[in-house]
Amino acid sequence: MTARKITGDEADALKIASLPTQPTAPKGLGGMGYSSQDMKAAFDRLPLLIIERFNALIDDIGRTGEGSLASAIPTGVSEGHTLGMLMDDIKSGSLASYLFVGEVPLTLKLAELEERLAALEEVEHE
Repeated sequence: MTARKITGDEADALKIASLPTQPTAPKGLGGMGYSSQDMKAAFDRLPLLIIERFNALIDDIGRTGEGSLASAIPTGVSEGHTLGMLMDDIKSGSLASYLFVGEVPLTLKLAELEERLAALEEVEHE
């Protein structure tokens, strides 16, 4: 996973409360050296960090496979079964293998329907 929490130390370092209330003269002229561009950049730092971490979280949510967020979320379908496995099962079409219609596995019900449809087609062609 690439997503990480924003720590208190990271947020503290990006707070704008420590900035002067207006741009100051360059340090060489006795000021604090904050230009208007420096102040604008300081206002952007925390939102840009939030965007970066949020995008990493979205990427992790959408990723499957080893080390993904989805591989860490249990589904309860069976012991050790994860959301990542469920997504893979949906993609591969094997989801029906552990779904049930009453007590009967869905795969058996679908096979039964397929046989009945094939039999009906044979009757229609006679």
